[in-house]
Amino acid sequence: MTLPQPRDLVPRPDPAPGQSRLRRRLADRTDFRDAVLASLAEVTEPGGGPLGERLDVAGDPAVVLVAELWARVADSVAAYTELAAGERYLGTAQDWTDLRRTTDLLGHRPNQRVAAHGWIRCTTDTGASPLVPAGTRVQAPGTSARPAQAFEVVDDTQLRADWADLTVTAVPQPVSPPGSSLRLLIDPGWRPSDRLLLVAEKPAVFIPEPTDWWDWLAWFYAYYLGVAATRAVVGTVSVTKRADDLGAFLFTMDRSLSGLLGPAAGTTYAAYRVRANLQIARRLEKLSFVSGTTASTADVTYAGEAAAIQASQLLVVDASAATPGLGIVVWNASGALVTTVASVGSLDWSVAPGTKHRVGVITLTDALPPALQTSDIDVALVDDRKLAQHYELTPLLHGATRLRVHPRPQEVPERIAVLTTSAWELATCSLDGSDTATDVGGMLLALTTGFTGDAVTAPATSNLVAIQHGTTKTAPLTVAGGTAIVPGPVTGDVDAAGTVTDSLVVRVAGVRFDEVPTLYGRGPSEPVYSTKIAADGTLVLAFGDGEHGAQPRGDVTALWRVGGGLSGEVDGPLIDTLLGSVRGVRKIAGVGATTGAADQEDQLRMRRAAAARIRALDRAVSLGDLADLALTVPGTSHSAAWRGAGPPGCSCGGIGLHLAFLRTTDTGARAPLAAELLSMAGYLDARRDTSVGLCVCAGVSSALPVTATIATDPRRESVAVVAAVTAALADRTGPLAAAPREMGVPLDDSDVVAVIQPVTGVVGVVSLAVTPGIRTPSAGETGIGRTPAERYELLSVGPVSVAAS
Repeated sequence: MTLPQPRDLVPRPDPAPGQSRLRRRLADRTDFRDAVLASLAEVTEPGGGPLGERLDVAGDPAVVLVAELWARVADSVAAYTELAAGERYLGTAQDWTDLRRTTDLLGHRPNQRVAAHGWIRCTTDTGASPLVPAGTRVQAPGTSARPAQAFEVVDDTQLRADWADLTVTAVPQPVSPPGSSLRLLIDPGWRPSDRLLLVAEKPAVFIPEPTDWWDWLAWFYAYYLGVAATRAVVGTVSVTKRADDLGAFLFTMDRSLSGLLGPAAGTTYAAYRVRANLQIARRLEKLSFVSGTTASTADVTYAGEAAAIQASQLLVVDASAATPGLGIVVWNASGALVTTVASVGSLDWSVAPGTKHRVGVITLTDALPPALQTSDIDVALVDDRKLAQHYELTPLLHGATRLRVHPRPQEVPERIAVLTTSAWELATCSLDGSDTATDVGGMLLALTTGFTGDAVTAPATSNLVAIQHGTTKTAPLTVAGGTAIVPGPVTGDVDAAGTVTDSLVVRVAGVRFDEVPTLYGRGPSEPVYSTKIAADGTLVLAFGDGEHGAQPRGDVTALWRVGGGLSGEVDGPLIDTLLGSVRGVRKIAGVGATTGAADQEDQLRMRRAAAARIRALDRAVSLGDLADLALTVPGTSHSAAWRGAGPPGCSCGGIGLHLAFLRTTDTGARAPLAAELLSMAGYLDARRDTSVGLCVCAGVSSALPVTATIATDPRRESVAVVAAVTAALADRTGPLAAAPREMGVPLDDSDVVAVIQPVTGVVGVVSLAVTPGIRTPSAGETGIGRTPAERYELLSVGPVSVAAS
């Protein structure tokens, strides 16, 4: 006869720490059956001993069957009790709706699907400036791998003809001309066959007051003889060709300029178009004669007549080309004077004794220095000064934040898309501080961020239109018992402050009702409603009852967008179809990837976000609050905050207060893009003290390759066991996946073994190798089988290779 032995029942914690499912039962089904049989065997009848002494309780099939049936009943009741009790805890609730009820009590509303946002560039008809109305639909056509994704234009957008067909280069760089070409940014008005006078200009050199005789002599020599001249003529060239070069003016000369306009410290070059060269009037200065057999000379004097070259006056053979105010250059080997003609006249002037000719008299605005009051001077009438500075239109290199666009638009664009060596890239821009309206062929723009690729005279456009994922739907709503159902999924949008708002617009009898978090405290006439989201994305609307919020009286209509979610995050080039037509728009194409999307919160995300919200209370006081607030932003999968060195390349230079985060994807987590970093920074700034600097940077998601060799049970197929281990390691919902892990937490070999060992058919782990992430493990970490993580890094298991020994 067999006597069952019941085990001691020890109460378990309620619930155990880290438990994903609530366990309240004290024993399992077989323990309960054995306890029933043991209790039955100890039953004592009146006038007799225990029942187990007379009957084989544990060996009687009928008795055991009855005990088994009662054990199964008890097991079912215990399972239902555990399930019902577990649904009341944040960490153990399994049903989405039950978990939402719990998070409601914590003040957390699960985020619905959030739409991806992006930009498209529009190719317009020549000279057209069309208006793209809000709601215009564009599409990324479907493929065998994904369905078609529809997007809508966010707002009415005015396109401009002068924002189309732009060309981008780097900011023009002043250099010496390499050959016979001279590229100017301002039109000097030169034409082929024009002659140009090239003048080198230097700033005046200060000579201190001398202190000894030799210094005094040098001082007098410099100032009296003009050795310290600030200008010098370097040559004369002729224009042979004029061409437009991306809004700059390219002139080809009849000789090389590299030697004439060479680089010299403190020297600039000016060019003057020559109107006419003037010839200084000449006269007979000496007589030669023979006296007897001796040749002699004698000076000829002209009493009472002016010299041809005076400090402020020149006598020229022909002054017909000169007019007052016209520029004039006088030069020789010692220097040059650039001034203007003060007046023009004429006089009869003796060219030889007894012979007079009519000559021109030109009065100068500025006096000639002594060094130019010599007979070897040249004189030319010229137009206004033009800076002879050659510019190279160099390629725009990656990371540069200043560029030049051609042709010059009438209005400064807010954004520009450029075809770089990487792809079409988008950047926010503004007018550069060094831009000048005299550059009629181009405009200098400053970018908020540089491009990742280079741009070599690249095409660009500012005819950009904002789009959002989803399509608009309008339908009447039926109100029953103060509630109405909006079939989902209803798309949400994230505003500038990071708050998720419904795309839903509700009108009752033509009057718009506003959504509020709760009807509590609302007046009886306030046109408001509240919403709750269901697991399938359906929205349940609750209207007022006349006491808290106005009752809906009349027809109720709703307008909302259907869509949203991670399926809306696509590469820009995939968006290439305009659904319908817009007059003046020929075609469209996406620019950059669409960003900012998020799926409706699942149970894991809801638990994290609810706990983070209740810890942070929507304000940042500590480092932990920053990380918690980041988790409440839709689409954020992981976050970490710290004070100290940041990731390599972060904008702050690597020191100070940092917050790094990652975004959710279908397969794990990814680094945020520039627009998402900016949105996160704005969200946190609205909830913290902005006098304290904060660098919001991208985290790193490292999916580590794992190689394992296992020993399998010889009674099982090793191929099936290897496949099961591979599936367990690669399970996207398992403990080694990206979603349940935390940033900055190392990955230990024991974590991997804990997943491999429970697989049926695994006897042991023969060898295990985990490829490190950013940090190389130290000797001590290698010794304990630890793969370290940077604090901004998320470690998870990536590619898996499993073999049986």
